[in-house]
Amino acid sequence: MTENLILNISPMQARRLALAEAGVSSAAFTSQRLERSGAGALYELEYETGEMRYTCYIDAGSGECLGFDFAPIPVGEYPSYYELPVSVPAIA
Repeated sequence: MTENLILNISPMQARRLALAEAGVSSAAFTSQRLERSGAGALYELEYETGEMRYTCYIDAGSGECLGFDFAPIPVGEYPSYYELPVSVPAIA
């Protein structure tokens, strides 16, 4: 027998709730999954801003945040905006 899940929260609503939980207005979402949890379901969202990575669990029925985690992105993974060229041509 298959039970129907009640999803009152859409994937886009879950993203907005996750952003609000982190206190940011925008982020790059790297993963979004809908998982069965007990009698209900939850969204697992992974996203990052320029310097932080976040994971947030949103109840798909109520919109409640069930868990939230964050960590800084290691400095070695930051984009290099100011790298010098390997060789600089001579000016004649």
